[in-house]
Amino acid sequence: MIDVIKLHKQFANKRVFHNYTNQFMEPKCCILGENGLGKTTLFTLIAGLDPYYTGDILLAGKRVTALQDYVALGCDKIPFPDFLTARQILSMTSKSWVCDMPLTLAKAFGFEPFLDTLVKDLSSGNNKKLQLLNAIMRNTPYLILDEPSAALDQHGVEVLCHWLQSFSGQVLISSHEPQPFLDVGFVTQHLFSTEPVA
Repeated sequence: MIDVIKLHKQFANKRVFHNYTNQFMEPKCCILGENGLGKTTLFTLIAGLDPYYTGDILLAGKRVTALQDYVALGCDKIPFPDFLTARQILSMTSKSWVCDMPLTLAKAFGFEPFLDTLVKDLSSGNNKKLQLLNAIMRNTPYLILDEPSAALDQHGVEVLCHWLQSFSGQVLISSHEPQPFLDVGFVTQHLFSTEPVA
């Protein structure tokens, strides 16, 4: 369970959240909302990638000192160095987080032939697969995927949905095409389904 309590986040003169409170209880939750409402911003905050906010983010009812130790995020807003190969990216993550390279899943995605391709030469679909593999391999109890099906082919979406069915932790995703995820047990929740606290 993820609790967001009285969250305030602002970029320069743009306020994204003000006293925003919400609770994400479902094991598999698809967050819906129009572009620009703050889904990606919320995800980066929950994943501990942006410390510049006020409010509380609780995991299983507890404050944790390092959200990144518990939450993995796959998101287009996290760029990979374009001069490295996909294998080098995954190897760095493997060493940093002491986890195994996801070679079985890479093979299932059809990504294996592209492991030695430079990031700058990957197609948008293969870049998405690298992004997903990089987040999934950390095996954290909380997994957040921002538009995971964007740019994926049908086979890639099927592989991802099959894998998510067996994942034992909590998953939050955003998607403008949620049906494949609903078919494997995801529950939808609007970003602002809980009224902000005054």
